[in-house]
Amino acid sequence: MPLKEKTLGAVLGEPLTLHSSLCRRESADFQQAIRGSEEVIVACTQEQRLFGEIGMHTEGAIAPVKFVNIRETGGWSRDAAKSMPKLAALLAAAHLPEPDPVPTVTYQSAGRLLVIGPMEQAELAAGLVSDVLDVTLFSQGGAGAQQRRYPVLGGKIVSLKGWLGAFDLAWSANNPIDLDLCTRCNACVATCPEGAIGLDYQIDMAKCAGHRECVKVCVVAGAVDFNRDSSELHERFDLVLDLRRAPAFTQHAPPQGYFHLPAVASGAAWGEGALRTLLKIRELVGEFEKPKFFTYRQKLCAHSRNETIGCNACVEICSAEAIASDKSRQQIKVNPNLCVGCGACTTVCPTGALTYAYPPAAVQARKLKTLLATYLQAGGTAPILLLHSQERGQALVEEVGPRRSWEWRTVFPLTSSRYRCGTRSASASMYG
Repeated sequence: MPLKEKTLGAVLGEPLTLHSSLCRRESADFQQAIRGSEEVIVACTQEQRLFGEIGMHTEGAIAPVKFVNIRETGGWSRDAAKSMPKLAALLAAAHLPEPDPVPTVTYQSAGRLLVIGPMEQAELAAGLVSDVLDVTLFSQGGAGAQQRRYPVLGGKIVSLKGWLGAFDLAWSANNPIDLDLCTRCNACVATCPEGAIGLDYQIDMAKCAGHRECVKVCVVAGAVDFNRDSSELHERFDLVLDLRRAPAFTQHAPPQGYFHLPAVASGAAWGEGALRTLLKIRELVGEFEKPKFFTYRQKLCAHSRNETIGCNACVEICSAEAIASDKSRQQIKVNPNLCVGCGACTTVCPTGALTYAYPPAAVQARKLKTLLATYLQAGGTAPILLLHSQERGQALVEEVGPRRSWEWRTVFPLTSSRYRCGTRSASASMYG
């Protein structure tokens, strides 16, 4: 990419010194820059880790540092000579200040993981995360290993609701065998004359004739009890890994901390996607926060007046089921823990009672205006804006862009990456 120092400096309104070996021979220039108080922008994300290490070992480094990717999105091969408008737009957008802080939503996870599914697959998944997580299994049939390494629950799930750090499980222990007490000695399986007990250590009551031989052989462990109270039980977990075919949450955007991963066939290995999910689960221990994406002004809300529902648009469109009707107060209530920031509710609200708070509309508009204006000022023509999702869309842009007959003109994120819990906000790219 032939960089034009004077052109970039004129467009950005400040003198520039360009570096072509900043991460190697010219790293001392980076160290000198971060000792100042002005913000430093590094136009390379490939060596972001290296620059971070250099900064940690630089005495007196106090300047905030931003990174912008011009390597993959600024210009490629035959079109490199015409890449200046792209580069100028990217750098101008990177110079804009961060949006003002908004209220945040905090999640606390101590790493208590509930794995629901067939025992063999549940134990396989547990073995890959149990070194960092406190795992409890909820048996949904299947034969597990003879060695019981994790607490095991069993019965009928009544409800599962919540979010990262606060999943509430309610179930009824409707089977005579307590899986947490069971030692898996198989004595009950061998002694049952009707063959009503399988290797999932649950009794098929339709086959059981009441001989109670299983109770006699399990007298020491006391795991078999036909008189056990089947009242509803409750327990709280931080994370849920659901290996059943049908997920517990059917909404388009499930809660943070819930992962649906249909179990692999017996004896099969986990695929790449499943392993990525398990790696992600391993990281969800500690405190996390995300922006409170919405602002709600009840006085403008047309949801209910005089105990009559007037508008239900936001409740019906919410893909995370984060909005509900609060009939006692004649208004809606939005659960910030479930809200994923898609913004759909703000597009259907007829009164403006629900508005998108992060990033604010004014910040988005300023970014678009800066990017488009800079592109044109640097000699670009007919810019086209592409809207895409924040994470997967960005990856596809960077992967596909260089290989296509047309080239991406500019890629820039419209949301901050300061928050660990992912947003679903849009990003944008300019291409031609």
